[in-house]
Amino acid sequence: MTKFKRMLKQYLSLFLLFAFSFVFAQNKSFVYEMKFKSDPNKDSISKGKYVLDINDGKSIFRTVRDKQTDSTFHATKRFSFMTTSFKDFNSVSKDLTAKETKKFINNFQKLFTIKIEEVLAWKIENDTKETLGMKSQKAVTTYGGRNWVAWFTNEIPLQEGPYVFQGLPGLITEIYDTKNEYTFTLVQIKNSDGKLYEKEKALPISWKQYEKLALDYYSDPTREINGKNAGSTVMITKWQDENGNEFTPNFKEWNEREKKEIRENNNPVELNHKIDYL
Repeated sequence: MTKFKRMLKQYLSLFLLFAFSFVFAQNKSFVYEMKFKSDPNKDSISKGKYVLDINDGKSIFRTVRDKQTDSTFHATKRFSFMTTSFKDFNSVSKDLTAKETKKFINNFQKLFTIKIEEVLAWKIENDTKETLGMKSQKAVTTYGGRNWVAWFTNEIPLQEGPYVFQGLPGLITEIYDTKNEYTFTLVQIKNSDGKLYEKEKALPISWKQYEKLALDYYSDPTREINGKNAGSTVMITKWQDENGNEFTPNFKEWNEREKKEIRENNNPVELNHKIDYL
C-alpha cells in the first residue's frame, strides 16, 4: 500500500468516525446519576438525575427538571420555574468548536454564567472495566481543587462527559473525585428529539462577582420576598399555607434557617471557589 493510500484510508476512517459520532449524538440523551456529599462531615449521600444533550458541537448538562423547564420555555417563551434562592444546580454548557465551557447559576429570576477557564490535563492509564456493557478505560485529571478519576469508552467516540468534563477520546461513563464526595455515573442512553433547548438571557459574571452575589444572598436570604429589595419583581400581598389559611411569615426565622442550611451544605464541586460563610 502506498503512503498516499494509507493516508487516504486514515482520513476516511477519521471522517467516518466523526460522522458516526455526529449522527449518534444528535438523537441520543445521556442520563447520568450524580451522587454527592453536600456536607463532607456527614455520611449522608444525595442523588440527582442529569441529562447530557449534544447537538452540532454544543452540549448542555442539566437536571431532568431543568431540561423540561428549558423545553417549555422554547415552546411558550414563558418561564415555568424559578427559585427564590441563590442556587448552583451544576448545569453546564459546552461549545467544543469554540472551546468554551460555562456553568449556570440561578439567582431568583435571574440566570448567570461563569466561564470555566481551567484546563483539563488528562493522563490516560491502562486500567479498564465494563460500564453498561461497554469497555471503559481509566484517565485522571485535576479540576476545581480536586483530583478526579474518570472512565471513558471509545465505543461511543464523543469527546464529551458530565458537568465540565470533556476532551477524552470517548464518552466519559463515570467520573469521581478521590475524596468520594462527587460521582457522576452514566446510567442510561435514550432516544431524544435531537433538540438542545439552549438557555437564554444568561448574564456573564466572574468568580469574584459570583462570590459577591452569594454573600449578598447569605446576608438576607428572603430579600426578594420580604419587601426590602426595591428592585424585586415579585409582590406578595397575602401569605397562605397549604390549607389556604393566611399567616404572617417570620422572615427572621426563615433567614436564620436558610443561613444554617447554607453553612452546613457548603461543599461545591469547585473547592477552590468555596465561600467562607461566617
